[in-house]
Amino acid sequence: MKRISAIAVIVMAPLLVAALWMDRQPSHRAYEGPAPATPSDSVPVSGREIIPPEGELRNPVPPSATSVTEGKALFDINCAMCHGLASAEPGRVGQRFKPPPPGLGHDMLKGLSDTALFRMITLGFGRMPPFQDKLDSLARWKLINFLRTRQ
Repeated sequence: MKRISAIAVIVMAPLLVAALWMDRQPSHRAYEGPAPATPSDSVPVSGREIIPPEGELRNPVPPSATSVTEGKALFDINCAMCHGLASAEPGRVGQRFKPPPPGLGHDMLKGLSDTALFRMITLGFGRMPPFQDKLDSLARWKLINFLRTRQ
């Protein structure tokens, strides 16, 4: 009995080891070749937004009273929990971080361009999560319009 078990293990071992590599093999349907690599300057089919790594972006939302009000509402929902309603102290979640997140007052933001703020909100920064999938690009620009008026 012991001998049969040993023979079964010896026979099955190569098959089990081969199964580890089977999922890494290229797979094609009949008469179908591998898909060519996508060109570097093509538009993704996923519909995700691409932010160019260099160059200035222009805010398409004029800083009107409406956009600032909408930006404030977005800030209260998405940002105030960490950055605080007032720039002097962090929000309830932000108080738990060491060091706490910045207050995003006018003095801190005046050294940052709109493009830098847009990239930080879109892609995340440090412990801040990316908001690319949570807010569309116009909402992020409205949020920047509000941040520019914040004291």
